[in-house]
Amino acid sequence: MTGTKVVIDCDAGIDDALALIILIAAHKQKKIEIKAITCVNGNTSVDNVVKNVFRTLDVCKATDIPVFQGAYAPLLCIKNAVQDYYHGNDGFGDVYDTKIDTSKLEQEHAVYALNKIVSECPNEVNVLCMGPLTNIALVVKMYPKFMDNVKQFYIMGGNTTAQGNITPQAEFNFYMDPESVHIVLNNNKKRLWLLPWETCLKSRISHEWRRDILGQMDKPCIQLMNDIEYACQKKRKKQFPTYIMCDAILAGILLRPEIAQNVVSYHADVELNGNRTRGQVVLDHLLSNEPNVLLIQDFDSEIFKELLIFSVNNLDNNTINI
Repeated sequence: MTGTKVVIDCDAGIDDALALIILIAAHKQKKIEIKAITCVNGNTSVDNVVKNVFRTLDVCKATDIPVFQGAYAPLLCIKNAVQDYYHGNDGFGDVYDTKIDTSKLEQEHAVYALNKIVSECPNEVNVLCMGPLTNIALVVKMYPKFMDNVKQFYIMGGNTTAQGNITPQAEFNFYMDPESVHIVLNNNKKRLWLLPWETCLKSRISHEWRRDILGQMDKPCIQLMNDIEYACQKKRKKQFPTYIMCDAILAGILLRPEIAQNVVSYHADVELNGNRTRGQVVLDHLLSNEPNVLLIQDFDSEIFKELLIFSVNNLDNNTINI
């Protein structure tokens, strides 16, 4: 992984923050090079996403990483679309009333930045997608060579068995902008890494481990995570039986590929028109189409836990073994 170039496209909810902490630790130790963080509407408004990214960079002492603001809405706005505030109205549990400095926000739009960064380093930049794919779809439509120039896509989103978390059949990231998903899946030239919702549900990390081990680490980044996670937990009616942080798992897979288990090639698309199934992933089980995704069907919770501890412990140090 040494020196691997990465652009992170996110909607900066709680699991995005943990993913950023992991990736920034690797960036500081020169295991990867974060070329930019691009922001997209999703868990909260894109304006709040920008604030949340800078708040995370601030506690990680990494405000030198370029941040770009992107799409403020999905490609197609549906009146009856379900909006979810699982991460609070501001994406960070609505716990902070202090302003965060966003003066270093880049002036260029995220779509322009994505193409510029990738075209300057063809086949060297991995794009990590942790929110709706609006920014990515816009780049595809504006710059036709973009998909050829990306080294690998890593995407958290969608589902494999029609199990949803925003509607009964759809996962949040894909439901928020299914048209963008369709554009990306039907234009990618290389099989992209896809981490679906059901795989994240296979987490074997206990809430007790999160509270008593990770949560007790005396670091500013963990204080941030404790603040925003616990605030949201108090408001939620339902709690999953294990600790699930989808975007952070995807970040872990980028850094430690062996975390990904039972990876299978499939052709995937997304339902756009179903009255009850809009945003649901459709897999070609007949194998009649060329595979376009590497579907991650399980992950190693123990290696992921190790990576979390190493990242937090070494966020400010000069060496880390990933």
